[in-house]
Amino acid sequence: MQIEELVRAENVIARAREGRLTKHALATMLTPEPRRLFLAACAAIEADYTHQCATDDPCLASGCSVDGAQCLQPVLRAGTAYHAACGAAWAALFADPANRISYWRSEALAAW
Repeated sequence: MQIEELVRAENVIARAREGRLTKHALATMLTPEPRRLFLAACAAIEADYTHQCATDDPCLASGCSVDGAQCLQPVLRAGTAYHAACGAAWAALFADPANRISYWRSEALAAW
């Protein structure tokens, strides 16, 4: 794969939707306000995983030890599915060039 293929916005969006990019990597490509929206969406996804884990399959026999916060264990267990869910939220924001940092709005990338 050539470097040009890696940096095209549509390829990055596809990899994000596949769950191949981390939340941090995706957040750094957004301007501040969309970044806050993206991180809030990921926090909601983390809360859903935590709630599902606490309800369906708590880590401890006595029940979930996390009360009202996000737990890392169900997010780690979800793996790529978690990253894909965050990637989908990110892709919706990144689709609008106005939400992208200047590097991703450049004419050079648009021409590729």
